[in-house]
Amino acid sequence: MPSENMHNGQKRHKESRTLFARLITPLILFIVLLVVVGTIVIRRTGVDEEHRPREAMRISVETAPVIAMTLRDTVTGMGTLEPMQTVEIKPEVGGKLLSVNFREGEFVDAGQVLFEIDDEKISRQLEARRAALGSTRARLENLRRNYERVATLRERDLISEDQYDNARTELNAVSADVERLEAEMEITKRELEDTVIHSPFNGYISRQMVDPGTVVQAGQSLAVIYEVDPLQLSFFIAERYMGRVSRGQDVFATVTAYPDRSFTGEVDFISPVIDAGTRRFRVRANIENPETELMPGSFASAILVLESRENRLVIPEQALVPTRLGYIVFVVNTENNTAGRRQVKTGLRQPGLVEITDGLAANERVV
Repeated sequence: MPSENMHNGQKRHKESRTLFARLITPLILFIVLLVVVGTIVIRRTGVDEEHRPREAMRISVETAPVIAMTLRDTVTGMGTLEPMQTVEIKPEVGGKLLSVNFREGEFVDAGQVLFEIDDEKISRQLEARRAALGSTRARLENLRRNYERVATLRERDLISEDQYDNARTELNAVSADVERLEAEMEITKRELEDTVIHSPFNGYISRQMVDPGTVVQAGQSLAVIYEVDPLQLSFFIAERYMGRVSRGQDVFATVTAYPDRSFTGEVDFISPVIDAGTRRFRVRANIENPETELMPGSFASAILVLESRENRLVIPEQALVPTRLGYIVFVVNTENNTAGRRQVKTGLRQPGLVEITDGLAANERVV
């Protein structure tokens, strides 16, 4: 019985395997058929897509023209504005100060009266010397006539040689007195003029150091005056620019008080030596200040123009596209509103702009 049961089980297992094989084979064939058909459809669709004309893609871009302008090759520096001249006002004669004819800190004109010193004593000296000179001139005239008479007598041998020499010596002595008195009178006249002190140039004057009524001495400081037009601006730049800086080059200065303005000037001095510690050299420029808006002591930024390049083509710096081989730009074809890439060479750069030395023409437009 056991062997018969085993035989029946093996028979039933074999029949099950045969039935499964009959069922799975058509399913596998169906799946393979689907894969083949799908592949063919996909390939045909791809071919159709390749040969189907695509609609051109259009995008909006911002463009700018290629323009010609003057570019400046510049270098910057920092410095302090200083007065062209600083002069202490000192009297050349002493005396009581009668008046002060300015307001402290105001602008004064060249030749304006600043101080007046009492001139009474000097005026009296001048009158005394004038009187003495007149008397001495009269005496000199008499001695000259006497000398001419003595010289005539001496030619006739009517007087001695000693008498002739005495007349000539006296004439020369009084003539010297006249010259001395004339020189003293000129000095006294100058001293009288010096009692009125004028401004030597246009500029700002400091506070007064003495008050009216004070007896001042010759050489005593009364005030300080500053020449402010032009002002001097000293700054330092790197030694590599030494061969490119020369007198007369343009300089533009800006100060914090006027951030949106620049003041023009030109190079007046170039240091002949380079600072060993900083490897920089000093440049001084005269900055025009006709409206006296700039003040001495102000901190200023200087832009020195090394070279001006006229009619150079420029484009916005944003139009440049960097590549491994340099820069390209996209140039607009205005006929069909398309853009094509073009290799360009660049030159000077300024804020927002770049010079194009090769690759573009004026009036072309770039993306």
